[in-house]
Amino acid sequence: MHKLYQTIAAGDLKANTNAAFAMAEEGPVVVLSKATPKAVLVSPDEWNRIAQRLSVLEALVEAQRIEVLNETNQSWVTGAELRDRLAKRGVNVGSSL
Repeated sequence: MHKLYQTIAAGDLKANTNAAFAMAEEGPVVVLSKATPKAVLVSPDEWNRIAQRLSVLEALVEAQRIEVLNETNQSWVTGAELRDRLAKRGVNVGSSL
């Protein structure tokens, strides 16, 4: 089942900024202009969670890409080289590889 998002009209957002901020602490708020979604307001904590999840997903995609490339070329990248490549993309994998 899809979650129904909170909504606020663009005019109400301007008039009731604090109320909109409070709504965003409860979950994403879709900002509507003439009944059309124009933006989504999220709390800083939610934004950071989204950004972290995206970073992890990008690292997984990169690891899968490298694995396919290595299988195709019958060559393998060392764990250190993989860490370096992921670090260049801003992903900290620590010493788990």
